[in-house]
Amino acid sequence: MDLDCLPPRQRDVIKSIVELTEENGYPPTLAELAKALGLRNRMTVHQHVAALKKKGYVHWEPGLNRSLRVVSQMTTQTGGRTTETTIEYEETYTEPVGIPLAGTIAAGRPIDAIESGEFLAMDSPYAGTDCFALKVKGDSMIEDGICDGDFVIIKPNPSPRNGEIVVALLDDGTATLKRLFKEKGGYRLQPANSQLQPIFVDAKDGLSVQGVVVALFRKM
Repeated sequence: MDLDCLPPRQRDVIKSIVELTEENGYPPTLAELAKALGLRNRMTVHQHVAALKKKGYVHWEPGLNRSLRVVSQMTTQTGGRTTETTIEYEETYTEPVGIPLAGTIAAGRPIDAIESGEFLAMDSPYAGTDCFALKVKGDSMIEDGICDGDFVIIKPNPSPRNGEIVVALLDDGTATLKRLFKEKGGYRLQPANSQLQPIFVDAKDGLSVQGVVVALFRKM
């Protein structure tokens, strides 16, 4: 594959993945990649990585920390000669048993979903899958039994059914936990708290859904 056919920003993403992997000895998270690229909005780097995965340049498992690596045949020109080089960076460590704790999610006002790099050690049918855990902050989903300090288990799903509880990434890069309803002209992110108002997202602005809630874990 020839990197020259990619948009400049996607070439920068690939180069940064390679450089960060060589420098640290393990693949970067999306947050680390965004910082290296000088991007404040992680939604932008998410879109670039998703596009590169679709084109076959990278391997990436959404929701699984440090699963990002470059896997591609790249054609380069050196002294008039064409050389093909395979670049493949893989994790060289064993992941802990449990569910990746991807960080904190807002059940209230949207906040940045902070990646932690930790694992939620627990016996669960979701361990070892592509699911990940988020710690809940806020009480906007309290009427659905989701309280501040709980952990929700998220299954990646960009196309949830109407009414499911989702992790939604808004256009400004913030993330929130709400019930998703598709309505004419856009989306309604509905809290489960009668004292709070829903968030409306216009269809033209788009809405990135990271996954749906499949389980709840509460420490006693």
